[in-house]
Amino acid sequence: MKKLVLTDFKKVEIVEDAVPKPAFGEAVVRIRYAGICGSDLHVYAGSHPYAKPPMVMGHEACGTVCAIDSDREDIRTGDKVCFHTVEPCGSCEERCSGRENLCSSVKIMGTNMDGVFTQYKLVDAARLIKFNEGVDDQVAALVEPLTVAVHNIRRAGLQPGDHVFISGAGPIGLVIGMMARLSGAAGVVLAEIDQTRIGIAREMGFHVFNPEEENFSAACMEICGGAGFDKAYEITSVQSSFDRCVSLLKRGGVMIQVGMPPAGKMFDLDINKIIYRECDIRGVRHHTMFDMQRAVRIIDSGVLNDQLKKLVSAVYPLEEGAAAFRRAGTDRSVLRVLLDLEERGAGGTGPAAGAR
Repeated sequence: MKKLVLTDFKKVEIVEDAVPKPAFGEAVVRIRYAGICGSDLHVYAGSHPYAKPPMVMGHEACGTVCAIDSDREDIRTGDKVCFHTVEPCGSCEERCSGRENLCSSVKIMGTNMDGVFTQYKLVDAARLIKFNEGVDDQVAALVEPLTVAVHNIRRAGLQPGDHVFISGAGPIGLVIGMMARLSGAAGVVLAEIDQTRIGIAREMGFHVFNPEEENFSAACMEICGGAGFDKAYEITSVQSSFDRCVSLLKRGGVMIQVGMPPAGKMFDLDINKIIYRECDIRGVRHHTMFDMQRAVRIIDSGVLNDQLKKLVSAVYPLEEGAAAFRRAGTDRSVLRVLLDLEERGAGGTGPAAGAR
């Protein structure tokens, strides 16, 4: 089999390896598509605090079960699946209380353990989740970003009728916006400075305003009736973005800090704005198996699939992984680049059919 290995920072190579065989409690998944996300770009560039080469990156994927040795009766070879890429220790208080993402010994594929940019992946059979057979493979490969959004919506306690502000119209901001609308938000506003991404978000039906324009705050407040936003999500990990979220939050509102600032960087905060307005600022870390199960249900239902498919900007064969990383890291019109792990010859690089 072939796998894409980060052999040095900003250098990936195709490496041949043996197809793994499952022991009891394990399964082997033949990966169909895998997505390159922002954290993969940080690993690639050497700016991630833990991930170091040589390693296999990636944590967004779907595929089919090609071998399984397990007591599970609901999963068979040939099933279309994803797998939860957060692996807790299994016995700590956090794991037992349903917050496995907070396990102090947690392992994350693509950062402190090998990830999914490989044609065959050995996984814990208990972490498999089955899709309906008819689900589009490229949409199924977006289940992990959708899982992030599911977790973020749950952490905020978003209620029908809430007004939602999202600072950043990249892939995660857009998927959170999709989930907010699906959850009954009365209005969703995104802040974005990049004109290409502003256009994409508006095509998806969102209110989008540029914070560098003079009337930004007034335009945002008009959407929420002047009272401020019930929920705010900070995606970009930039101080000015953080400040905007705090200032636009209504009294008693909840802000979710999604973006992770670079190591050693801290945000300044006027704590009085939180005290006197009794606002909450909550962190999020990864997600749980429950979140991914719900994300799979949403994809199986088809309710967001047309919107999700619009995130797929380009598809590259695994052999052209270096070009895929260059594209994902430099082209602002790109939302999600997928790696196609099917066996094929060279070629096929570029925008996916019908995708931006």
